[in-house]
Amino acid sequence: MVNEFKERSYACADGCQCSYPTGELTCRIPGSEVLSAYGYSVGGEGKYIGIVIGIIAVYRGLGLLALYMRKN
Repeated sequence: MVNEFKERSYACADGCQCSYPTGELTCRIPGSEVLSAYGYSVGGEGKYIGIVIGIIAVYRGLGLLALYMRKN
């Protein structure tokens, strides 16, 4: 979601009634406001990439362990 909404800005519906609360008086919703409405913060992408790499390493290790145990 961060990759999708971080840099974008969306137009509100007719009459400037936005679905998400914004601190601005314009008829546009910044993507960061959409992220904050869902509880996501911008800037934690490195942490998430690290988690994905960790998950991949664990599954590879479990796969190698299963192959080793099956061989014996």
